[in-house]
Amino acid sequence: MKKSYIKSRFLLLFAVAATSMTAVSCSDYLTDDPADKFTNENFWQSEDNVKTFSWLNYDTFYGYGNGTTIGLSFFYYHGSDYRVDDNLSAFTFYQMPITAATTNVYSWNEYYTLIRRCNLMLDKIPSVPMSQEKKNHYTGVAKFFRAYTYFRLVQKFGDVPYTDKFLAQGDPEVYAPAMPRAQVIDKVIAELEEAANLMLVADDKNVTVNKYTAYAALSNACLYEGTYRKYHLGQDGSAYLNKAKTASLAIMNNPSYKLNADWKGLYNSVELLGNTEVILAKRYLTNVIMHSLQNYTNTSTIQYGLTKWAADSYVTTNGLPIQQAGNAQFTGDDNVTKTFANRDPRFGKTVNPANYGYKGKPFGTTALVSMSGYVFELYNNPATTGPDVTTGGRNYTDAPLFTLSEVYLNYAEACAELGNATNNDLDISINKVRIRAGIAPLTTDGVTASAGGVQINDPRRTSALEQLTGVVNPLIWEVRRERQIEFMSWTTLRQADIYRWKKGDYLDTNKNPDVNLGARIGTPVGTQTVVDANGYVKIYPASTRTFEPKHYLMNIPTNDIDLYKAQGVELKQNPGW
Repeated sequence: MKKSYIKSRFLLLFAVAATSMTAVSCSDYLTDDPADKFTNENFWQSEDNVKTFSWLNYDTFYGYGNGTTIGLSFFYYHGSDYRVDDNLSAFTFYQMPITAATTNVYSWNEYYTLIRRCNLMLDKIPSVPMSQEKKNHYTGVAKFFRAYTYFRLVQKFGDVPYTDKFLAQGDPEVYAPAMPRAQVIDKVIAELEEAANLMLVADDKNVTVNKYTAYAALSNACLYEGTYRKYHLGQDGSAYLNKAKTASLAIMNNPSYKLNADWKGLYNSVELLGNTEVILAKRYLTNVIMHSLQNYTNTSTIQYGLTKWAADSYVTTNGLPIQQAGNAQFTGDDNVTKTFANRDPRFGKTVNPANYGYKGKPFGTTALVSMSGYVFELYNNPATTGPDVTTGGRNYTDAPLFTLSEVYLNYAEACAELGNATNNDLDISINKVRIRAGIAPLTTDGVTASAGGVQINDPRRTSALEQLTGVVNPLIWEVRRERQIEFMSWTTLRQADIYRWKKGDYLDTNKNPDVNLGARIGTPVGTQTVVDANGYVKIYPASTRTFEPKHYLMNIPTNDIDLYKAQGVELKQNPGW
């Protein structure tokens, strides 16, 4: 099923990509278009053509990456767009950028290319002979991708140019000034609501977007805006937080969506088609489209490692932080056995719970070495073997893009931020995630959080690090912790969370030393690995990372600023750049 479906889909995708490029180039230098070539005039003749054209939009979802390209991935890797988080230590130390970049291919050029493609699709759909239901659906598809792309532009750049029309290259509106971010976000939310009303309930199950993908994106965008306004602008974001709840409930109330019994199965499954927890998946298939994530985490001699900051966030199974006074379930971290004893089972599913591997002490028969000592295993699938695992560009496990677990935690966070969370709110959202994981559920009075009748008091919540930008209440803190653990190594999601909460200091190695430490290995084997006075791996002994306020937004590419200037339009640079 998977082979025939994806092969036919991608052959068509590649074909339309070629014909789309032909349509652009032919019009430039041919008077009469060849009869056997598609052009922008003769392509839009059928529903199948519209559907095939829409598949180009899915390239924007990197998933586990494509082929041997590892930097362009939503998971595990750092690199493109300075995507650094506090959970993972890369094999190369990534500093925050100091000077403004001239270009930004992946988050500026690529996003605006996608928006122009959506505008073209919306321009052509009304004249295509197909049912009104399908016209509505594909209109919704185009609006979904356009809105979600503008959302990601605002996340990265703030104020951005906005157009909702297909413009000729010489049209002066191409160089419209940037629109204030608040106005763009309001347009994003309105368009996602419209897309949800237009799209079909299901289309190709969960591998193409549908009504509920739009609700998931709406939940994300509204939660982002509500918390961004609160923590960055000091404004009331409650209207957006309530919209996040409503969008989340639209999915939560659909009985078709259910959590899987196995959390790890979200990240190491060969097939996510029809998976009840996955709202949208990216599919991979041998010899059609593959990735290298399994290869990297199974054969790399120097792989990314979990930071001490991340490892210390895992609670014990009673739901209490390991730092909480009187938590008898925590037995210490003097050795690997104690470190993993009684801990949230997701800890031992993410990294190997039996052995450390570091420079000087390789792990297993493949001589794996982790930068921090913690050896990643989250993406391993024991049913895939041989070259399908050990060869770069030959892995074909599917990647989740939108999940029910994220929607549950969006809902819980919105309730916590609004200050009116009830125990029922927790039971229908975050507690389902915690019970699936194997840890005690939470109860609350709207502000405090308890597990097993014990009030949670994590000293990290009120630490000097947290006081730099503001201490949150215990319930918000525990919901944030749950997001960190549930989506461990989902790099793009974690960084977006850190940024909207205004917690970029987590990435600063001077303000948060634990982000530059790893496992507690005691006295290391050999001399290649350095430890601190307490025996924790010093991941980058001679490197520090500084996070500045300007890093919450990327710089507007200076080449584009110059291009606008040549047209007599000012495209303002972001503060600090």
